Amino acid sequence: MTRSKLHIKLSNGKSLICVADSSSAPEQGYIVEQLLLPLLSFNDSEKELTLLVAHCKMDERRINATYRYYIGLRTNVIKFFEEGFNYTKYSFRKGKDVTERYSDYLKSLDKI
Repeated sequence: MTRSKLHIKLSNGKSLICVADSSSAPEQGYIVEQLLLPLLSFNDSEKELTLLVAHCKMDERRINATYRYYIGLRTNVIKFFEEGFNYTKYSFRKGKDVTERYSDYLKSLDKI
């Protein structure tokens, strides 16, 4: 299981953070097809929040998260990073930008 921390700006401008607990690497398909693509299609903050509550642990941060997503639903922009945690400083760290993995998965969907 891969966990990801999601930093989200809803279409109404409200920001929130949550954790996606299962299959959150883009290549696994689940997060892209069941969460990200539907979120991008809504443009309705109530529907967005309902979907997030169904798939994520709201207002949580996990030290064992593998990835970090920045999701802008006003701009329809998604960025994807490795996530790190510094146990000495007890702080989260945004790692390498790996957005191309998300982009590559989207391209593979178009080929099907």
